[in-house]
Amino acid sequence: MISARITGFRAAQGRSWFLPSFLVLLFLSWSWAFASPIAAIPDEPAHVTKAAAVARGQLGGTQVGTDGPLLAVDVPRYIRYVDAMTCFARHLDKTPTCAPNLDGDPNDTVKALTTAGLYNPIYYAIVGWPSLAASGFPAVYVMRFVSALLSSFFLAAAFSAVSQLRRNKWALITLSGAITPMILFLNGSVNPNSLEYATTAAIAANLLLLLQKSSSERLPILPIAITTAAAALLANTKALSLVWLLIVVLAVMVTATGVQLKRLAKTPAVLAGAGVIALACAFAVRWIVRHDSLSSKPFEGAGLEPADGVEIMLDKTFSHMIGWIGQFGWLELDAPVGVLAFWMAIIFVTTFSVLLFTRGRARIAALLLALSLIVLPMALQAQVISEQGIIWQGRYILALFVPFMLMAGFALDRSLAGQIPAPGRRALGAVVNIAVAAQIITFVWVLRRYTTGLSLDVRWGDMLGAPEWQPPLGIVGVVVIFSATSVVAAVLLKRHINSPDGLLAAGNTTEPVSAGSACAYPADRTTDHA
Repeated sequence: MISARITGFRAAQGRSWFLPSFLVLLFLSWSWAFASPIAAIPDEPAHVTKAAAVARGQLGGTQVGTDGPLLAVDVPRYIRYVDAMTCFARHLDKTPTCAPNLDGDPNDTVKALTTAGLYNPIYYAIVGWPSLAASGFPAVYVMRFVSALLSSFFLAAAFSAVSQLRRNKWALITLSGAITPMILFLNGSVNPNSLEYATTAAIAANLLLLLQKSSSERLPILPIAITTAAAALLANTKALSLVWLLIVVLAVMVTATGVQLKRLAKTPAVLAGAGVIALACAFAVRWIVRHDSLSSKPFEGAGLEPADGVEIMLDKTFSHMIGWIGQFGWLELDAPVGVLAFWMAIIFVTTFSVLLFTRGRARIAALLLALSLIVLPMALQAQVISEQGIIWQGRYILALFVPFMLMAGFALDRSLAGQIPAPGRRALGAVVNIAVAAQIITFVWVLRRYTTGLSLDVRWGDMLGAPEWQPPLGIVGVVVIFSATSVVAAVLLKRHINSPDGLLAAGNTTEPVSAGSACAYPADRTTDHA
Protein backbone atom coordinates (compact mmCIF):
# COMPACT_ATOMS: atom_id res chain seq x y z
CA MET A 1 0.00 0.00 0.00
CA ILE A 2 2.79 2.42 0.90
CA SER A 3 4.64 1.59 -2.33
CA ALA A 4 1.45 2.14 -4.38
CA ARG A 5 0.85 5.51 -2.73
CA ILE A 6 4.44 6.56 -3.45
CA THR A 7 4.12 5.51 -7.09
CA GLY A 8 0.90 7.47 -7.45
CA PHE A 9 2.48 10.50 -5.79
CA ARG A 10 5.46 10.39 -8.19
CA ALA A 11 3.19 10.20 -11.25
CA ALA A 12 1.15 13.17 -10.03
CA GLN A 13 4.31 15.08 -9.23
CA GLY A 14 5.60 14.46 -12.75
CA ARG A 15 2.43 15.86 -14.26
CA SER A 16 2.64 18.90 -11.98
CA TRP A 17 6.25 19.55 -13.05
CA PHE A 18 5.55 19.36 -16.77
CA LEU A 19 3.21 22.33 -17.18
CA PRO A 20 5.13 24.86 -15.02
CA SER A 21 8.49 23.94 -16.57
CA PHE A 22 7.00 24.00 -20.06
CA LEU A 23 5.44 27.45 -19.58
CA VAL A 24 8.57 28.87 -17.94
CA LEU A 25 10.83 27.58 -20.71
CA LEU A 26 8.41 28.71 -23.40
CA PHE A 27 8.08 32.28 -22.10
CA LEU A 28 11.83 32.61 -21.56
CA SER A 29 12.46 31.28 -25.07
CA TRP A 30 9.83 33.52 -26.63
CA SER A 31 11.39 36.50 -24.85
CA TRP A 32 14.69 35.69 -26.55
CA ALA A 33 12.83 35.24 -29.86
CA PHE A 34 11.50 38.80 -29.57
CA ALA A 35 14.75 40.28 -28.25
CA SER A 36 16.90 38.86 -31.06
CA PRO A 37 16.57 40.80 -34.31
CA ILE A 38 15.85 38.87 -37.46
CA ALA A 39 19.12 37.27 -38.72
CA ALA A 40 20.86 37.89 -35.38
CA ILE A 41 21.32 34.19 -34.61
CA PRO A 42 24.09 31.96 -36.07
CA ASP A 43 23.19 30.75 -39.57
CA GLU A 44 19.54 31.69 -39.07
CA PRO A 45 19.10 33.10 -42.61
CA ALA A 46 20.19 29.74 -44.06
CA HIS A 47 17.85 27.83 -41.73
CA VAL A 48 14.90 30.16 -42.38
CA THR A 49 15.41 29.81 -46.13
CA LYS A 50 15.65 26.03 -45.87
CA ALA A 51 12.50 25.87 -43.72
CA ALA A 52 10.48 28.03 -46.12
CA ALA A 53 11.67 25.92 -49.05
CA VAL A 54 10.79 22.60 -47.38
CA ALA A 55 7.35 23.98 -46.49
CA ARG A 56 6.88 24.51 -50.22
CA GLY A 57 7.91 20.97 -51.11
CA GLN A 58 11.58 21.62 -51.94
CA LEU A 59 13.54 19.08 -49.91
CA GLY A 60 16.79 20.01 -51.64
CA GLY A 61 17.71 22.61 -54.23
CA THR A 62 20.03 23.42 -57.12
CA GLN A 63 23.76 23.47 -56.39
CA VAL A 64 25.43 26.82 -57.07
CA GLY A 65 29.19 26.91 -57.64
CA THR A 66 31.72 24.40 -56.41
CA ASP A 67 32.84 25.94 -53.09
CA GLY A 68 30.87 23.72 -50.73
CA PRO A 69 27.12 23.09 -50.47
CA LEU A 70 25.27 26.24 -51.55
CA LEU A 71 21.79 25.51 -52.92
CA ALA A 72 19.31 27.75 -54.73
CA VAL A 73 15.63 27.40 -53.78
CA ASP A 74 12.37 29.20 -54.60
CA VAL A 75 10.99 31.19 -51.66
CA PRO A 76 9.11 34.47 -51.05
CA ARG A 77 11.16 37.63 -51.44
CA TYR A 78 10.92 38.47 -47.73
CA ILE A 79 12.62 35.17 -46.91
CA ARG A 80 15.56 36.02 -49.16
CA TYR A 81 15.68 39.45 -47.55
CA VAL A 82 16.55 37.85 -44.19
CA ASP A 83 20.04 37.18 -45.51
CA ALA A 84 20.41 40.85 -46.52
CA MET A 85 19.76 41.85 -42.89
CA THR A 86 23.04 40.41 -41.61
CA CYS A 87 24.90 43.71 -42.13
CA PHE A 88 25.25 44.07 -38.32
CA ALA A 89 26.50 40.51 -37.76
CA ARG A 90 30.01 40.42 -36.24
CA HIS A 91 29.99 44.24 -35.99
CA LEU A 92 29.27 45.21 -32.39
CA ASP A 93 28.92 48.90 -33.22
CA LYS A 94 26.14 48.29 -35.77
CA THR A 95 22.43 47.73 -35.16
CA PRO A 96 19.80 46.09 -37.39
CA THR A 97 18.89 49.52 -38.79
CA CYS A 98 21.80 49.14 -41.23
CA ALA A 99 19.72 46.69 -43.29
CA PRO A 100 18.74 47.88 -46.79
CA ASN A 101 15.14 48.45 -47.76
CA LEU A 102 13.14 45.56 -49.16
CA ASP A 103 12.36 46.36 -52.79
CA GLY A 104 9.47 44.73 -54.63
CA ASP A 105 6.53 42.65 -53.48
CA PRO A 106 7.56 40.73 -50.32
CA ASN A 107 5.47 37.73 -51.39
CA ASP A 108 6.87 37.34 -54.90
CA THR A 109 8.66 34.03 -55.45
CA VAL A 110 12.39 34.51 -56.02
CA LYS A 111 15.60 32.51 -55.95
CA ALA A 112 17.46 32.43 -52.63
CA LEU A 113 20.64 30.69 -51.50
CA THR A 114 21.06 28.50 -48.43
CA THR A 115 24.02 26.59 -47.00
CA ALA A 116 21.56 24.30 -45.17
CA GLY A 117 20.08 22.90 -48.36
CA LEU A 118 21.52 19.41 -47.87
CA TYR A 119 20.31 19.04 -44.28
CA ASN A 120 17.64 16.55 -43.24
CA PRO A 121 14.23 18.20 -43.90
CA ILE A 122 12.28 16.94 -40.86
CA TYR A 123 12.99 19.84 -38.46
CA TYR A 124 12.47 22.36 -41.24
CA ALA A 125 9.11 20.87 -42.20
CA ILE A 126 7.93 21.37 -38.61
CA VAL A 127 9.06 25.00 -38.25
CA GLY A 128 8.60 26.14 -41.86
CA TRP A 129 4.82 26.02 -42.18
CA PRO A 130 4.21 29.52 -40.70
CA SER A 131 5.78 30.94 -43.86
CA LEU A 132 2.74 29.56 -45.69
CA ALA A 133 0.21 31.08 -43.30
CA ALA A 134 1.82 34.51 -42.80
CA SER A 135 4.24 36.80 -44.59
CA GLY A 136 6.99 39.25 -43.77
CA PHE A 137 8.73 39.39 -40.42
CA PRO A 138 5.68 38.03 -38.53
CA ALA A 139 6.17 34.72 -40.37
CA VAL A 140 9.82 34.53 -39.26
CA TYR A 141 8.88 35.27 -35.65
CA VAL A 142 6.19 32.58 -35.72
CA MET A 143 8.77 30.14 -37.09
CA ARG A 144 10.89 30.96 -34.05
CA PHE A 145 7.89 30.46 -31.77
CA VAL A 146 7.19 27.02 -33.25
CA SER A 147 10.82 25.99 -32.79
CA ALA A 148 10.71 27.24 -29.19
CA LEU A 149 7.47 25.35 -28.60
CA LEU A 150 9.05 22.11 -29.82
CA SER A 151 12.25 22.45 -27.78
CA SER A 152 10.43 23.60 -24.64
CA PHE A 153 8.11 20.59 -24.85
CA PHE A 154 10.94 18.07 -24.84
CA LEU A 155 12.88 19.91 -22.13
CA ALA A 156 9.73 19.99 -20.00
CA ALA A 157 9.27 16.27 -20.69
CA ALA A 158 12.75 15.76 -19.24
CA PHE A 159 11.87 17.73 -16.10
CA SER A 160 8.62 15.79 -15.77
CA ALA A 161 10.33 12.40 -16.07
CA VAL A 162 13.09 13.32 -13.60
CA SER A 163 10.52 14.48 -11.06
CA GLN A 164 8.98 10.98 -11.11
CA LEU A 165 12.22 9.22 -10.19
CA ARG A 166 12.31 7.75 -6.69
CA ARG A 167 15.07 10.19 -5.83
CA ASN A 168 15.20 13.43 -7.78
CA LYS A 169 16.45 16.20 -5.50
CA TRP A 170 19.83 16.69 -7.16
CA ALA A 171 18.80 15.64 -10.67
CA LEU A 172 16.22 18.43 -10.89
CA ILE A 173 18.74 20.92 -9.51
CA THR A 174 21.52 20.01 -11.94
CA LEU A 175 19.12 19.79 -14.88
CA SER A 176 18.00 23.32 -14.03
CA GLY A 177 21.66 24.33 -13.98
CA ALA A 178 21.95 23.10 -17.57
CA ILE A 179 19.45 25.76 -18.72
CA THR A 180 22.12 28.36 -19.46
CA PRO A 181 21.49 31.66 -21.27
CA MET A 182 22.77 29.97 -24.45
CA ILE A 183 20.10 27.28 -24.20
CA LEU A 184 17.33 29.87 -24.00
CA PHE A 185 18.90 32.01 -26.75
CA LEU A 186 18.98 29.07 -29.16
CA ASN A 187 15.50 28.00 -28.06
CA GLY A 188 14.22 31.32 -29.41
CA SER A 189 15.74 30.82 -32.85
CA VAL A 190 15.22 28.91 -36.07
CA ASN A 191 18.14 26.53 -35.59
CA PRO A 192 18.03 22.71 -35.24
CA ASN A 193 20.70 22.95 -32.54
CA SER A 194 17.91 23.58 -30.01
CA LEU A 195 16.02 20.42 -30.91
CA GLU A 196 19.18 18.35 -30.43
CA TYR A 197 19.75 19.16 -26.75
CA ALA A 198 16.03 19.16 -25.96
CA THR A 199 15.52 15.67 -27.36
CA THR A 200 18.70 14.19 -25.81
CA ALA A 201 17.53 15.49 -22.42
CA ALA A 202 14.07 13.95 -22.93
CA ILE A 203 15.56 10.63 -24.04
CA ALA A 204 17.94 10.40 -21.06
CA ALA A 205 15.29 11.34 -18.49
CA ASN A 206 12.53 9.10 -19.82
CA LEU A 207 14.83 6.11 -20.30
CA LEU A 208 15.99 6.46 -16.69
CA LEU A 209 12.36 6.55 -15.60
CA LEU A 210 11.53 3.44 -17.65
CA LEU A 211 14.45 1.54 -16.14
CA GLN A 212 13.33 2.47 -12.66
CA LYS A 213 9.76 1.40 -13.38
CA SER A 214 10.79 -1.83 -15.11
CA SER A 215 9.80 -3.83 -12.03
CA SER A 216 6.20 -2.61 -12.29
CA GLU A 217 3.51 -4.90 -13.63
CA ARG A 218 2.84 -2.49 -16.49
CA LEU A 219 5.27 0.06 -17.84
CA PRO A 220 3.80 3.55 -18.35
CA ILE A 221 3.16 4.30 -22.01
CA LEU A 222 3.90 8.05 -21.90
CA PRO A 223 7.68 7.76 -21.26
CA ILE A 224 7.90 5.18 -24.05
CA ALA A 225 6.04 7.48 -26.45
CA ILE A 226 8.16 10.52 -25.54
CA THR A 227 11.40 8.55 -25.86
CA THR A 228 10.30 7.22 -29.24
CA ALA A 229 9.28 10.63 -30.57
CA ALA A 230 12.39 12.35 -29.21
CA ALA A 231 14.78 9.71 -30.60
CA ALA A 232 13.10 9.67 -34.00
CA LEU A 233 13.30 13.46 -34.26
CA LEU A 234 16.85 13.61 -32.92
CA ALA A 235 18.09 11.08 -35.48
CA ASN A 236 16.73 13.31 -38.25
CA THR A 237 17.85 16.68 -36.94
CA LYS A 238 21.49 17.08 -38.06
CA ALA A 239 24.18 14.83 -39.48
CA LEU A 240 25.88 14.31 -36.11
CA SER A 241 22.63 13.73 -34.23
CA LEU A 242 22.95 9.97 -34.60
CA VAL A 243 26.21 10.17 -32.62
CA TRP A 244 24.48 12.06 -29.79
CA LEU A 245 21.66 9.50 -29.78
CA LEU A 246 24.08 6.59 -29.53
CA ILE A 247 26.09 8.11 -26.67
CA VAL A 248 23.07 9.17 -24.60
CA VAL A 249 21.41 5.75 -24.92
CA LEU A 250 24.70 4.05 -24.07
CA ALA A 251 25.16 6.23 -20.98
CA VAL A 252 21.68 5.39 -19.72
CA MET A 253 22.18 1.68 -20.42
CA VAL A 254 25.31 1.77 -18.27
CA THR A 255 23.10 2.56 -15.27
CA ALA A 256 20.85 -0.45 -15.89
CA THR A 257 20.94 -3.95 -14.49
CA GLY A 258 20.53 -7.02 -16.66
CA VAL A 259 17.12 -7.67 -15.12
CA GLN A 260 15.92 -4.18 -16.05
CA LEU A 261 17.11 -4.49 -19.63
CA LYS A 262 15.46 -7.89 -20.03
CA ARG A 263 12.19 -6.52 -18.67
CA LEU A 264 12.23 -3.65 -21.18
CA ALA A 265 13.16 -6.00 -24.02
CA LYS A 266 10.06 -8.12 -23.30
CA THR A 267 7.64 -5.19 -23.32
CA PRO A 268 5.69 -4.93 -26.63
CA ALA A 269 5.39 -1.13 -26.44
CA VAL A 270 9.16 -0.78 -25.96
CA LEU A 271 9.82 -3.08 -28.92
CA ALA A 272 7.38 -1.11 -31.05
CA GLY A 273 9.10 2.14 -30.07
CA ALA A 274 12.50 0.64 -30.84
CA GLY A 275 11.20 -0.35 -34.26
CA VAL A 276 10.04 3.21 -34.99
CA ILE A 277 13.41 4.58 -33.86
CA ALA A 278 15.25 2.07 -36.05
CA LEU A 279 13.22 3.16 -39.09
CA ALA A 280 13.90 6.83 -38.28
CA CYS A 281 17.62 6.12 -37.98
CA ALA A 282 17.58 4.24 -41.28
CA PHE A 283 15.95 7.23 -42.99
CA ALA A 284 18.52 9.56 -41.42
CA VAL A 285 21.45 7.43 -42.60
CA ARG A 286 19.97 7.20 -46.09
CA TRP A 287 19.55 10.99 -46.24
CA ILE A 288 23.14 11.60 -45.06
CA VAL A 289 24.58 9.17 -47.60
CA ARG A 290 22.48 10.34 -50.55
CA HIS A 291 22.80 14.08 -49.88
CA ASP A 292 26.27 14.23 -48.30
CA SER A 293 24.97 16.24 -45.34
CA LEU A 294 28.38 16.19 -43.65
CA SER A 295 30.00 18.22 -46.44
CA SER A 296 31.01 21.85 -45.91
CA LYS A 297 32.94 24.59 -47.63
CA PRO A 298 36.57 24.87 -46.47
CA PHE A 299 37.37 27.17 -43.55
CA GLU A 300 40.58 28.34 -41.93
CA GLY A 301 42.87 25.42 -41.19
CA ALA A 302 41.87 23.32 -44.19
CA GLY A 303 44.81 21.15 -45.23
CA LEU A 304 46.09 20.54 -41.70
CA GLU A 305 46.65 17.03 -40.39
CA PRO A 306 44.27 15.22 -37.99
CA ALA A 307 46.89 15.46 -35.22
CA ASP A 308 46.85 19.24 -35.66
CA GLY A 309 43.08 19.21 -35.20
CA VAL A 310 43.37 17.28 -31.93
CA GLU A 311 45.97 19.71 -30.59
CA ILE A 312 43.95 22.79 -31.61
CA MET A 313 40.79 21.42 -30.01
CA LEU A 314 42.66 20.48 -26.85
CA ASP A 315 43.91 24.06 -26.59
CA LYS A 316 40.33 25.34 -27.01
CA THR A 317 38.67 22.91 -24.60
CA PHE A 318 37.77 25.52 -21.99
CA SER A 319 37.17 28.40 -24.40
CA HIS A 320 34.56 26.25 -26.14
CA MET A 321 32.68 26.12 -22.82
CA ILE A 322 31.68 29.71 -23.55
CA GLY A 323 29.47 28.25 -26.27
CA TRP A 324 27.66 26.19 -23.64
CA ILE A 325 26.95 29.24 -21.50
CA GLY A 326 26.55 32.32 -23.67
CA GLN A 327 27.97 33.22 -27.08
CA PHE A 328 25.53 35.44 -28.90
CA GLY A 329 24.93 36.93 -32.30
CA TRP A 330 27.26 35.43 -34.87
CA LEU A 331 29.72 34.57 -32.05
CA GLU A 332 30.76 38.21 -31.71
CA LEU A 333 29.33 38.78 -28.23
CA ASP A 334 30.05 36.68 -25.14
CA ALA A 335 28.00 36.75 -21.97
CA PRO A 336 29.44 39.08 -19.28
CA VAL A 337 32.60 37.70 -17.71
CA GLY A 338 30.94 37.31 -14.30
CA VAL A 339 28.14 35.21 -15.85
CA LEU A 340 30.65 32.99 -17.62
CA ALA A 341 32.65 32.53 -14.41
CA PHE A 342 29.50 31.74 -12.41
CA TRP A 343 28.23 29.07 -14.81
CA MET A 344 31.66 27.55 -15.27
CA ALA A 345 31.81 27.22 -11.50
CA ILE A 346 28.46 25.39 -11.56
CA ILE A 347 29.75 23.01 -14.23
CA PHE A 348 33.03 22.31 -12.43
CA VAL A 349 31.40 21.90 -9.01
CA THR A 350 28.91 19.48 -10.54
CA THR A 351 31.70 17.50 -12.19
CA PHE A 352 33.87 17.32 -9.06
CA SER A 353 30.83 16.35 -6.99
CA VAL A 354 30.38 13.35 -9.26
CA LEU A 355 34.03 12.42 -8.76
CA LEU A 356 33.96 12.88 -4.98
CA PHE A 357 30.52 11.79 -3.82
CA THR A 358 29.08 9.26 -6.26
CA ARG A 359 29.67 5.59 -6.95
CA GLY A 360 28.42 2.66 -9.00
CA ARG A 361 26.95 2.55 -12.47
CA ALA A 362 25.42 6.04 -12.36
CA ARG A 363 28.87 7.48 -11.64
CA ILE A 364 30.31 5.68 -14.67
CA ALA A 365 27.48 6.97 -16.88
CA ALA A 366 28.01 10.59 -15.77
CA LEU A 367 31.76 10.35 -16.30
CA LEU A 368 31.21 8.79 -19.73
CA LEU A 369 29.19 11.85 -20.76
CA ALA A 370 31.77 14.19 -19.20
CA LEU A 371 34.57 12.48 -21.12
CA SER A 372 32.54 12.70 -24.33
CA LEU A 373 32.29 16.47 -23.91
CA ILE A 374 36.09 16.65 -24.10
CA VAL A 375 37.07 13.82 -26.43
CA LEU A 376 34.35 13.94 -29.10
CA PRO A 377 35.05 17.51 -30.30
CA MET A 378 38.71 16.55 -30.75
CA ALA A 379 37.87 13.34 -32.61
CA LEU A 380 35.22 14.91 -34.85
CA GLN A 381 37.30 17.96 -35.69
CA ALA A 382 40.36 15.80 -36.46
CA GLN A 383 38.23 13.76 -38.87
CA VAL A 384 37.36 16.73 -41.12
CA ILE A 385 40.15 19.28 -40.62
CA SER A 386 42.05 18.30 -43.76
CA GLU A 387 39.10 19.08 -46.05
CA GLN A 388 36.98 21.53 -44.06
CA GLY A 389 39.34 23.25 -41.65
CA ILE A 390 38.36 24.40 -38.15
CA ILE A 391 34.57 24.24 -38.04
CA TRP A 392 33.81 23.35 -34.42
CA GLN A 393 31.77 25.65 -32.16
CA GLY A 394 31.04 25.07 -28.49
CA ARG A 395 27.28 24.99 -29.00
CA TYR A 396 27.55 21.89 -31.17
CA ILE A 397 28.04 19.67 -28.11
CA LEU A 398 25.10 21.04 -26.10
CA ALA A 399 23.29 17.84 -27.05
CA LEU A 400 25.58 16.02 -24.59
CA PHE A 401 26.07 18.85 -22.08
CA VAL A 402 22.43 18.87 -20.95
CA PRO A 403 22.26 15.05 -20.47
CA PHE A 404 25.58 15.21 -18.58
CA MET A 405 24.19 17.71 -16.09
CA LEU A 406 21.08 15.54 -15.69
CA MET A 407 23.11 12.35 -15.22
CA ALA A 408 25.41 14.04 -12.71
CA GLY A 409 22.42 14.88 -10.52
CA PHE A 410 21.04 11.38 -11.01
CA ALA A 411 24.35 9.93 -9.79
CA LEU A 412 24.33 12.23 -6.76
CA ASP A 413 20.78 11.14 -5.91
CA ARG A 414 21.86 7.50 -6.04
CA SER A 415 24.65 8.12 -3.54
CA LEU A 416 23.39 10.86 -1.22
CA ALA A 417 20.35 9.96 0.87
CA GLY A 418 18.33 12.23 3.12
CA GLN A 419 17.36 15.87 3.08
CA ILE A 420 19.93 18.54 2.24
CA PRO A 421 21.05 20.19 5.52
CA ALA A 422 19.76 23.70 6.23
CA PRO A 423 23.08 25.46 5.43
CA GLY A 424 23.19 23.59 2.12
CA ARG A 425 19.63 24.62 1.27
CA ARG A 426 20.45 28.27 2.03
CA ALA A 427 23.56 28.08 -0.13
CA LEU A 428 21.61 26.53 -3.00
CA GLY A 429 18.95 29.20 -2.63
CA ALA A 430 21.63 31.86 -2.99
CA VAL A 431 22.97 30.12 -6.10
CA VAL A 432 19.49 30.14 -7.60
CA ASN A 433 19.18 33.88 -6.90
CA ILE A 434 22.53 34.53 -8.58
CA ALA A 435 21.52 32.37 -11.55
CA VAL A 436 18.36 34.42 -12.05
CA ALA A 437 20.35 37.64 -11.86
CA ALA A 438 22.86 36.20 -14.34
CA GLN A 439 20.09 35.28 -16.77
CA ILE A 440 18.52 38.74 -16.59
CA ILE A 441 21.86 40.57 -16.83
CA THR A 442 22.83 38.54 -19.89
CA PHE A 443 19.44 39.13 -21.52
CA VAL A 444 19.69 42.89 -21.03
CA TRP A 445 23.36 42.94 -22.10
CA VAL A 446 22.58 41.23 -25.41
CA LEU A 447 19.49 43.38 -25.95
CA ARG A 448 21.58 46.50 -25.43
CA ARG A 449 23.99 45.33 -28.12
CA TYR A 450 21.14 45.29 -30.64
CA THR A 451 19.27 48.41 -29.54
CA THR A 452 22.25 50.82 -29.52
CA GLY A 453 25.31 48.86 -30.56
CA LEU A 454 28.40 48.69 -28.38
CA SER A 455 31.00 51.42 -28.76
CA LEU A 456 32.87 53.91 -26.58
CA ASP A 457 30.38 56.72 -27.23
CA VAL A 458 27.27 54.66 -26.35
CA ARG A 459 25.91 54.66 -22.77
CA TRP A 460 23.37 52.51 -20.93
CA GLY A 461 20.93 55.42 -20.88
CA ASP A 462 20.79 55.40 -24.67
CA MET A 463 19.12 52.01 -24.52
CA LEU A 464 15.91 53.65 -23.31
CA GLY A 465 16.57 57.26 -24.31
CA ALA A 466 17.82 56.87 -27.88
CA PRO A 467 17.55 53.27 -29.13
CA GLU A 468 18.21 52.69 -32.82
CA TRP A 469 16.27 49.40 -32.83
CA GLN A 470 13.55 48.00 -30.60
CA PRO A 471 12.02 44.50 -30.36
CA PRO A 472 8.35 44.02 -31.32
CA LEU A 473 7.10 44.25 -27.71
CA GLY A 474 9.42 47.12 -26.84
CA ILE A 475 12.54 47.06 -24.68
CA VAL A 476 10.69 47.35 -21.38
CA GLY A 477 8.11 44.77 -22.43
CA VAL A 478 10.52 41.95 -23.23
CA VAL A 479 12.71 42.66 -20.20
CA VAL A 480 9.72 42.60 -17.86
CA ILE A 481 8.40 39.33 -19.33
CA PHE A 482 11.81 37.66 -19.17
CA SER A 483 12.54 38.90 -15.65
CA ALA A 484 9.15 37.94 -14.25
CA THR A 485 9.36 34.47 -15.77
CA SER A 486 12.88 34.02 -14.39
CA VAL A 487 11.64 34.90 -10.91
CA VAL A 488 8.84 32.35 -11.23
CA ALA A 489 11.42 29.72 -12.23
CA ALA A 490 13.50 30.61 -9.16
CA VAL A 491 10.51 30.27 -6.85
CA LEU A 492 9.68 26.82 -8.26
CA LEU A 493 13.26 25.59 -7.95
CA LYS A 494 13.75 26.94 -4.42
CA ARG A 495 10.49 25.32 -3.39
CA HIS A 496 11.91 22.03 -4.62
CA ILE A 497 15.20 22.62 -2.79
CA ASN A 498 13.48 23.41 0.50
CA SER A 499 10.75 20.78 0.34
CA PRO A 500 10.98 17.67 2.56
CA ASP A 501 12.44 15.01 0.35
CA GLY A 502 9.83 12.32 0.90
CA LEU A 503 12.20 10.22 -1.18
CA LEU A 504 12.98 6.55 -0.79
CA ALA A 505 16.08 5.82 1.18
CA ALA A 506 18.87 3.85 -0.43
CA GLY A 507 18.16 0.23 -1.14
CA ASN A 508 14.72 -1.29 -1.62
CA THR A 509 12.94 0.09 1.42
CA THR A 510 9.60 1.78 0.92
CA GLU A 511 9.90 3.99 3.97
CA PRO A 512 10.51 7.68 3.21
CA VAL A 513 13.60 9.36 4.57
CA SER A 514 12.96 11.43 7.66
CA ALA A 515 12.55 15.12 6.93
CA GLY A 516 15.02 15.90 9.67
CA SER A 517 17.77 13.58 8.55
CA ALA A 518 21.01 15.04 7.31
CA CYS A 519 22.45 14.36 3.91
CA ALA A 520 24.31 11.10 4.06
CA TYR A 521 27.99 11.91 3.66
CA PRO A 522 29.53 9.44 3.10
CA ALA A 523 26.79 7.75 1.11
CA ASP A 524 25.04 4.66 2.30
CA ARG A 525 26.62 1.42 1.11
CA THR A 526 23.63 -0.41 -0.25
CA THR A 527 23.38 -1.61 -3.82
CA ASP A 528 23.39 1.07 -6.49
CA HIS A 529 20.03 0.97 -8.25
CA ALA A 530 19.12 2.69 -11.47
